Amino acid sequence: MREQLGKRQRSWDGRGVLGLAALLLGAPALSRTLASPDEEPQYSCFEATREGTGTSETVAAQLCQGARSDAPAKCFQRVQEKGFLADPQALQLCQYTTPEDDPASCFLKARTSSFLDETQLVQLCRPPIAELLQFCPYGAQRQ
Repeated sequence: MREQLGKRQRSWDGRGVLGLAALLLGAPALSRTLASPDEEPQYSCFEATREGTGTSETVAAQLCQGARSDAPAKCFQRVQEKGFLADPQALQLCQYTTPEDDPASCFLKARTSSFLDETQLVQLCRPPIAELLQFCPYGAQRQ
């Protein structure tokens, strides 16, 4: 009996998992799980951050969590090159950036035309979603 159960379990581990995933999640979800990591926006953002700045994997992963494009990486690289921001401030400024946002330009312009300190400039120029997410107890949920 135990031997038969072991055989069933082994066969389930192999081919049954994909079938179960297709059944429970639907075919589109299954095709998404089989997609190459290069096609995922979070992964392309992560790679762009690491390649462009030599930033640690931990910071790159935090920056690109929930990213829908490589916009956070571009922002991060720009403020580190021209704004001389340390990783924590650049991360806070650029996380959740979308192609429509441009927190790097806001920061660089405001820095030359105001007397605000870096912390205030980062708060001023962060993407609007970053401010809203601080009120979410469990973080942002992807749809």
